Amino acid sequence: MPIRSPEASQRLAGRIAGFTLLLLIASGLCGMFVFQRNLEVVGDAVATARNLLAHERAYRVGIVCEIVMFNCDIVLALALYALLKPVNETLALLGAFWRVANAIVLAAGVAAILTALHTVSGASGLSVFSSDQLAALMNILLNVHSNASRMGLLFFSLGAGVHSYLLLQSRYIPRILSGAYLVVAILLLGFDFGWLIVPQFARRLEAPVVVPDLVVELAVASWLAFKGVRIGSSESGPVKG
Repeated sequence: MPIRSPEASQRLAGRIAGFTLLLLIASGLCGMFVFQRNLEVVGDAVATARNLLAHERAYRVGIVCEIVMFNCDIVLALALYALLKPVNETLALLGAFWRVANAIVLAAGVAAILTALHTVSGASGLSVFSSDQLAALMNILLNVHSNASRMGLLFFSLGAGVHSYLLLQSRYIPRILSGAYLVVAILLLGFDFGWLIVPQFARRLEAPVVVPDLVVELAVASWLAFKGVRIGSSESGPVKG
């Protein structure tokens, strides 16, 4: 079996990171906007429970999409670590840890939402509760899932900030892309802390922050997947730190 050079291994890691990020984005969008859209009724636990019962299969497909998404984040963490290790090993490892932390928090949220489905479907052992109490319990579990997604986004933005900074330093991809990636990661981080401090105000900024992040991440993922990283040229060699 031929042994790859370090540069070839980095190029392969870059391609894997790009395709994995594309799959992560696709699975996240499918789960959020296709299979779980408009099923949760804010402030009405009973109506939410009815929606979940009526569209349980679609909601479960959405959960599978979430599972695919956070597993992609683990693969992405490893691929970006392999790609960016020559630039700064400590920061590359820190970014990978933050992305894995995001996956762990999201997994906890998925466990909560599966418990909510188990609850609303009339599982044995819960017959002592009234229907209203079961709906309220389910609503609490759905809130756990929502808050886990928010906390996961905090870890995700920290990891994305570190990795985008290293991409900017390395010049493996055009600096306009890595620079934009760093900017949206910082905006996401600010939005996350804003949501923790002033939730009502932060909700108004959700679309203006999330949409640019989506566009930039798609651009970075597409470049990594289809164009690849530039390694070994005098113009694009990494700046080691």
